[in-house]
Amino acid sequence: MKHRTYLQRRAESGLADHPYHVELVGGMDKLEWPPICANCGIDTHDRLTVRKVFGRPRRNLRHTGSYQRQVIRAAQIPYCGTCVAKHRALMVPRSWIADLWHMLWPVLIPMAGAGWFFVLTFRMALGIPSTERYSRYAWGLPALFGGIILWCLVIAWYSSRALRVERQSEVTLACDFSDDVSWLWEHERRIYALRNERFAHAFGGVNAARVWGADNDLRSWRIRSATLGLAAVVLVAVWAVVVLAPR
Repeated sequence: MKHRTYLQRRAESGLADHPYHVELVGGMDKLEWPPICANCGIDTHDRLTVRKVFGRPRRNLRHTGSYQRQVIRAAQIPYCGTCVAKHRALMVPRSWIADLWHMLWPVLIPMAGAGWFFVLTFRMALGIPSTERYSRYAWGLPALFGGIILWCLVIAWYSSRALRVERQSEVTLACDFSDDVSWLWEHERRIYALRNERFAHAFGGVNAARVWGADNDLRSWRIRSATLGLAAVVLVAVWAVVVLAPR
């Protein structure tokens, strides 16, 4: 744990409390998944798409009102038909009315204002005879307000994606995964918390070449320390040249 980064420690604390943890290099679409149900451990070739929402920047926000961008990551995890059915039974039925409300309420005021001006300018444009020299330019204003309405809808849909992500259940938590815990110069990697012993051993076995261990933590720490030290030396040298150089 000595050389574990803040991102690694934070990711581990946010995972399900399972006895088996493994950190693997590579995107989830690059991993090998054994034909074993992650929940009950029986053989299966079925897959279930599990999505999780992660906040960016990846830090603890002191103020809950602070803006935090959200990203969605998905994994095709093996689950048998029985476990998939159990997961579906645990999910609360979605309401499209509730989804629509959650999507639109933040933009209702700008949409209402743009809609009012759209109707007003549209009527004005209709009232201008087509024989007028600049009549076609009158349609620019309703086009502008129509574009604002469309843009509000796009923003509302994009910003509410996380609300439409199916939440994890007792079943899908059997194979929990973290956000990317790598540094900028490293390959993507994630930490996986696994409940079933058979699946955990098989998952780690087929991805043995991707396992990130204590030696990798130490090497990453040394590279990071050397990079920061070099950056400090360069900054001091630049400061010395700029401030202390004779003029």
